[in-house]
Amino acid sequence: MKKNLKIVYYLCVVLLLAGIFLVAPVYNKDVNSQNDSVFNELEPFFEAISIIRSEFINKDVKVDQLVQGAIKGMISELDDPYSRYVDPLSFQREQEDFFIGHFDGLGIEITIVNEKLTVISPIEDTPADKAGIKAGDIIVEIDGETTKGITLDEVLNILRGEKGTPVTITIEREDEEEFLEIEIIRDTITVEAVKEELIENDKIGYIRISRFNVNTGPGLKKVLDDYEKLSLEGIIVDLRNNPGGLLESAIEVASEFIKEGDIVRIKSGNNIIRFYESYGNNNPSLPLVVLVNMGSASASEIVAGAIQDLNRGTIIGENTFGKGLVQQVYSLSDDSAVIVSTSEYYTPNGRVINGIGIEPDIIVQIDKDDEEDVQLKTAIDLLLGKDIFKE
Repeated sequence: MKKNLKIVYYLCVVLLLAGIFLVAPVYNKDVNSQNDSVFNELEPFFEAISIIRSEFINKDVKVDQLVQGAIKGMISELDDPYSRYVDPLSFQREQEDFFIGHFDGLGIEITIVNEKLTVISPIEDTPADKAGIKAGDIIVEIDGETTKGITLDEVLNILRGEKGTPVTITIEREDEEEFLEIEIIRDTITVEAVKEELIENDKIGYIRISRFNVNTGPGLKKVLDDYEKLSLEGIIVDLRNNPGGLLESAIEVASEFIKEGDIVRIKSGNNIIRFYESYGNNNPSLPLVVLVNMGSASASEIVAGAIQDLNRGTIIGENTFGKGLVQQVYSLSDDSAVIVSTSEYYTPNGRVINGIGIEPDIIVQIDKDDEEDVQLKTAIDLLLGKDIFKE
């Protein structure tokens, strides 16, 4: 057994460290010393695999299951709600979400905060949105099973499913004394990233951006090109309940309103700071209002923060979610992936967003008893020159 252990150990370590050797093929004393240390630290892991395979009562245990479990365990030790392992099926589904724009499920963006399964936001016009799910809701049960200790990968596999099938979620909401039990029927979620309409007798352009994917930047550019032909008094960009998406898409969107200057700063774990500048635009600098709320996260906060720091527009609504970490997706050989937080972003003025969020220039809270959208009304009144602070 010891001989087999040595063989498995050697092969696995070679594979795991291949990236190091490719990056640093020339002999380096410090690098080789680090590699020796990693060899020693990994040995218990491979010893455990060998013991389980040879001694565990169930001889059908598969190595790939052990490896997947080990990866999940490693990532959980990072204590980061956004780093996670994605199995092959889930990874395929997430790629469909970002690049194809449709999937079957509930339409809900979630994360784990303080070991609680927390809603970042429902996607607009999806079953979750229509059922009344809100940003900040804590999902305590799914179909009667506790979510305590559940991983994001596991919960996504549970919530996504065939169109027309039901799922019941139990949520804890801050302003409710008792848990709420909500049944939601899965449907095909089609993510239309950009919608627009003319409001207030065609004086104001209203642009709703629900996600930041590969279609968002081009979609926004087309809308703004059409607006150039009109005599508008202002533009409202609605980022409420937009959970974010691609960094590149956020830069594209912000660039359509900011002609020059930094959009965002990104600082890596090595304390290397990169500045991402506006791509520039030829759009008229119309008065601009951006609507945000607690469901506005990540890429939404990049756009809102840049517009606020560079005094390009007015931010109205509620404090945003505060997701200021950037994740990188790394595909693995079995078509699964690890998503790892690799850097933190800051607004152009260097403000920290993670755990804090963007505070609006004008705070307007939504009350569940409101018969109208008071945040949108405030934005309209501001653009039309009305006194928004009048009692």
